[in-house]
Amino acid sequence: MHTLENAVLKVTISNHGAEVQSIYHKGNEKEYLWQGDENCWSRRSPILFPIVGKLANNTYFVKGSDYHLTRHGFARDMDFEIVEGRDDYVKFMLKANEQTMLIYPYNFKLTVSYRLEGHKLTTKFKVYNNSSGLMYFSIGGHPTFNTNLSEKGIEDYYIAFDEEKTLKTKVMDKEVNLLKKEDKVIMENQDQLNLRYALFDDDVLIFDNINSLTLKNHINDEEIKMQCYNFPLLGLWTSDKGAKCPYLSIEPLNGIPDYVGGPIEISDKPYIQSVYPDDKFVAKYTLEIK
Repeated sequence: MHTLENAVLKVTISNHGAEVQSIYHKGNEKEYLWQGDENCWSRRSPILFPIVGKLANNTYFVKGSDYHLTRHGFARDMDFEIVEGRDDYVKFMLKANEQTMLIYPYNFKLTVSYRLEGHKLTTKFKVYNNSSGLMYFSIGGHPTFNTNLSEKGIEDYYIAFDEEKTLKTKVMDKEVNLLKKEDKVIMENQDQLNLRYALFDDDVLIFDNINSLTLKNHINDEEIKMQCYNFPLLGLWTSDKGAKCPYLSIEPLNGIPDYVGGPIEISDKPYIQSVYPDDKFVAKYTLEIK
């Protein structure tokens, strides 16, 4: 466990999954990160790697050979090594090993760093390819925030954008947790998305090309602004267990679940990323909490 701390925020991160466990605002005397609840969702801010979402039959192919991964991949369930740590910065590292090569046949290195500056926490992912050929992967963040100001949960909240947008989401088939080949418009020419649980009847919302947004509420002036760099997709999600749980995930994504159908070659997955041997991929997102 490592703690980042300044005059404004105190952030705690676990070696397990390099997962943020707490984002506490000293001035507001408030915990902003969802603290996990088995009745709703037990995680807090997992890292999604080397896939995002679910594979058809939990299977994919690399040059015709089949491999098997469960939803969101394995990084969130593995212990990372701390390679650098200070009061305002920490870097975690995960490397390929015999266990990962059985389910993901690439010699990768993943580093996840967190930097604290005033009100802002920056999360940066670097994916290195130490293999001899092109390496394919997906990666994403899954920070999840408390929306517990009242019994209304997320319905006290809204997403504010810098300009008017038309939001078109990919649609999930909840029975198999895979995507349908269709989109659905949920907002047209507006700069504010009012949150309600009915929006999530089909599970997660996944949008293209949303690089900046702010989570606000109708009760006070608190807000969380997210800015994304090198993430083509953004997801919004809350409980799909029939309970009105008081949290919202805001997910910068490089990858999506499979579409309904059978397993496919990893290189054919939509939004899949690739990196050449001895090269690296970099993406980051910032959270500014006021």
